[in-house]
Amino acid sequence: MHTAFGYYENGVPKIGLYKFTADSSIIGISQLNSLIEEDETISAELESLNVSGVKMVKDVIIVPIGNTVLYVEPIYQVRANELEAQVLKKVIVASGNKVAIGDNLEIAMENLLSDKNSVKLEYVDMEDIDQVIDSVIEANGNLKDSINSGDLEMIGKDLSTLEALLEQLEILRNQEMKNNGGRVNESIK
Repeated sequence: MHTAFGYYENGVPKIGLYKFTADSSIIGISQLNSLIEEDETISAELESLNVSGVKMVKDVIIVPIGNTVLYVEPIYQVRANELEAQVLKKVIVASGNKVAIGDNLEIAMENLLSDKNSVKLEYVDMEDIDQVIDSVIEANGNLKDSINSGDLEMIGKDLSTLEALLEQLEILRNQEMKNNGGRVNESIK
């Protein structure tokens, strides 16, 4: 994975690029956003900000720290007719396999560093067939729970997740067949 960042050197803007190895635990922004949407606590807090006449504006800031990155996502409310009047409502921070939310950066960071107020991210390496299979099984269980609860919104989300995982499993299976001269590994038949 590559992460670009901007900085200034002697007053001149520069762009840098971090390259992380495939086995690093760094996740991409789209993966992070998906994981945030799936978390019930954070989703509920964000949903409470989504009111009539106001739109939410988000921006992701990536801060490289040593061999990892810190994602900072400030969330602003903006009245429909006042683009200049942004009001900071929440800040989401994530690093490694944890994510947290707070009313400002200080509180969000405190929550990230505490085990009680942070959420552990469950990252799936979509190139690892065993992890994808485990995720399909888990997604199927989540779908069954959603169906039993009658929550139509969660049923839709769980169906989408399961469909994406099955598509990825099919891609991995086809790659496996191509690499093995048409034979499929016994674990993915």
